[in-house]
Amino acid sequence: MGNKREVQVNALSRYEKASGRLVLEEYSSCEVPAGCGGAILRWIDPQEALPLHMWGWTTGEADLFFDGAPFTSSRIDARVGRHVLALHVRPQGGLPPQLALALRYSDDAPKRNVEPERSRSIGYKIQVLSGAGAVMVGSTMPPKGDGWRQPGFDESGWQPLVRMEAATKDPDKNWHLQQVLKTGARVIGLPGQTGPLWVRCTFDLVLGGAP
Repeated sequence: MGNKREVQVNALSRYEKASGRLVLEEYSSCEVPAGCGGAILRWIDPQEALPLHMWGWTTGEADLFFDGAPFTSSRIDARVGRHVLALHVRPQGGLPPQLALALRYSDDAPKRNVEPERSRSIGYKIQVLSGAGAVMVGSTMPPKGDGWRQPGFDESGWQPLVRMEAATKDPDKNWHLQQVLKTGARVIGLPGQTGPLWVRCTFDLVLGGAP
């Protein structure tokens, strides 16, 4: 039996705060409970998945889904492949169903309290912006089942959403809407519609080698 001192279970290199493959995220004090005096650190593997952040505004209430699963946070890890962002918008106060959405990741994004500091740039910029490049389609007829939330759903009968003026009082003073518009997203909807709206946006995420 060998000397116990020769047995090495762990190596200190496991705990190095630098990596040529992983990226270390450090969240600001806004994500740390008051009085804790600490920081939240998180390693991400950019070749495996990227943490996308969601900004959203709608006229009324909305249920949001990513690849069929409800959103439980404004951040979601997206792996390589085809994805679907789906919404069920229920307008209120007689307003038409409208939305402005941004799902994005960027190393050079303007610093906000919701964005962590990163140990290094990985050179990716991913943007899914309503009314500014992303194709979003809608239906005023309730879809059957939950398939409409997932990739592979036949959306051939759905209509493309178009840019519209925001149907809200003093949109320039609507802080929530303005924060979404700063991402580059625009307000979209279906002209002439007043009831609930089901929305889909399909996009592909490509990772792997150097972008």
